[in-house]
Amino acid sequence: MSNPLNTIHNRMNHNQPNALIHANSPYLLQHAYNPVAWEEWSDATWQRAKSENKLVLVSIGYSTCHWCHVMEHESFEDFETAEIMNHHLISIKVDREERPDIDMVYMDACQIMTGRGGWPLNVVCLPNMQPIYAGTYFPKEQWQQIIEQLAKVYREEPEKANDYAQRIQEKLDSINQWQSGDTISRNQLKEQFITMAENLDWVDGGPNRAPKFPLPGQYEFILDYHLLTGEESAKDFLHLSLIKMSNGGIYDTIRGGFCRYSTDAQWFAPHFEKMLYDNAQLISLYSRAFAWSDAPLYKQIAEECIQFCEAELGLKGDPNHTHAGYGSALDADSEGMEGKFYVFTREELLTILNDEEFALAEIQFNIQQDGNWEHGYNILHQPLAPLQVLEKSGLTAAQYHPLLLSIKQKIKRYQDSRVRPSFDDKAICSWNALYLKALADAGLFLDNSTYLDKATALADWLWSTFWQNDSLLRIHRNGETKIHGFLEDYACLCDGLLSLHRASPNPKYLVMANALLTKAIELFYDPQTQQMAFTPKNGEALIVRKSDLNDDVIASPNSILAHCLFQVGMLQSNQGFIQLANTLLLQVSSPMIQSPGWYFNWSRLAQSITLGGCHIKIDGGNRQNLKPLYQYLPSWTTLEYNENNAEMQIMVCCNNTCFPPVNNMAQALEIAIDCCALSEA
Repeated sequence: MSNPLNTIHNRMNHNQPNALIHANSPYLLQHAYNPVAWEEWSDATWQRAKSENKLVLVSIGYSTCHWCHVMEHESFEDFETAEIMNHHLISIKVDREERPDIDMVYMDACQIMTGRGGWPLNVVCLPNMQPIYAGTYFPKEQWQQIIEQLAKVYREEPEKANDYAQRIQEKLDSINQWQSGDTISRNQLKEQFITMAENLDWVDGGPNRAPKFPLPGQYEFILDYHLLTGEESAKDFLHLSLIKMSNGGIYDTIRGGFCRYSTDAQWFAPHFEKMLYDNAQLISLYSRAFAWSDAPLYKQIAEECIQFCEAELGLKGDPNHTHAGYGSALDADSEGMEGKFYVFTREELLTILNDEEFALAEIQFNIQQDGNWEHGYNILHQPLAPLQVLEKSGLTAAQYHPLLLSIKQKIKRYQDSRVRPSFDDKAICSWNALYLKALADAGLFLDNSTYLDKATALADWLWSTFWQNDSLLRIHRNGETKIHGFLEDYACLCDGLLSLHRASPNPKYLVMANALLTKAIELFYDPQTQQMAFTPKNGEALIVRKSDLNDDVIASPNSILAHCLFQVGMLQSNQGFIQLANTLLLQVSSPMIQSPGWYFNWSRLAQSITLGGCHIKIDGGNRQNLKPLYQYLPSWTTLEYNENNAEMQIMVCCNNTCFPPVNNMAQALEIAIDCCALSEA
């Protein structure tokens, strides 16, 4: 794999490096030879801004961000632009993956000012950190004008800048205030999918908009909803979305792995960067979907995504450590072009494949003479179902499968000779924890002991690496572990450990999860707001101490942690944990009812709390007999399995009632399904 240091632009090597040369972040190192006098975020930098009374640019991005690269090339590598910036501003570069706390505060400011957000995120602030201007990508000439205009206003009318900054500060404060709502009824839970369905794409799956991001947590909610209600449209939409995503250009059919999003509404043209957090969650989703449906495609996608993560995101340990975790992402760009590594001209494919192979590839991947994408290139996607391909190609199934495998292998070998996209090799605690959950879920749902072994090794590495001095750290790179963990790190690691405990019961993982919850309450819970803040009490103070409550591509860390509280509360009969989960839920109950599409993980928690939970204790019998529990019960069901040679006995407990033990799975399922039916009692 390419070293992130190699992405520093050699054409700037005649210039002296700026202060970022001492950074450990691959993203910051990419900017180390810019003529801009970049600084890292620090108290000393802000103190200098105050002493010099200069505006501060907080420029936020990440190493695999395409438009970050574009703005760097156009503006930050340009000496004229750099001179303007250095004269008027103190410029700070921030890696959003290292410091999501900074990113989310200034992203809120950008959305308040402009109605939109994204990366690169460029925010001009007063020396007291309050923002006065924000935006994303700017062309060079516009960027130069903005800097000079802002500097002129601050120099000649400082009170105007201060007044505007104060108004933005007030809005930032107000959007971080939530009010506790009412408990949620069964009928309200039944209406959640109906409300959500208004904003879904019933032709191509996923959300009814472009660009289109996979939202794994939303599909988990839809599957749970179907299991609780029997609603056929939820089942149909889930299948539609899973199939359309895996057949679209957003999925890499050659190497495995999903790209971050598609630029269109058909999942066709991806933004080609590949993130660990997306693929981890989609592995969990497709693995569970296979256990539920027995659809071979879902197992294939989950396994190919694991192969991709292992081959292309795995980090090499030192001789004394066999594990080193997983890096965060692969860039969208290579050789100065977005997607260059992944797309092909028709002529290239003709040289790679023989005539028989090309004839199938042309049908399978919709190869066009002039390209199906930009500049004559073809994105390999699969718009036809296998039976349609067989009909169009005239092949039998026995001919089709080995021929397609040969095509993919040849294309991959050819692709391996290309310049690879850069690789961000920092290990992020929360994202590695999502992959821990993915391996545990794949091991459980696909009945694969190899995946469980990988999950166990990763869990032990995560704990030994990030749990230090009775608290979590966030970033590990080049043998250095740093930055206080945020709520996301505590929540995701706890969730991953609980998934591993469910898949392969070991009491130590439940002990670890309990320790994380106890520490998270101590560091993040605010009894006044009754929320978990994103930053710890002993962390750096920003202009807002934000609570992140919306579910997005990664669910709200508040909702993930609340699920963990409920799960551990059920497993250990800890009413304090269960009550705190309910308290956190009440903070979002009103907006959740109105906009379930942004609170889908909370909706799953509301299901579990409103229905009184479902806890199944199993003594004896064969673990293989447990599969129906994963097929027919919601994801929030807690399982407690004690393996011994005795005859199986199963006790189902829900809504503060434990039913008499039964000795076969069919009876237990009947009780549990009846408990979990989403209808008025």
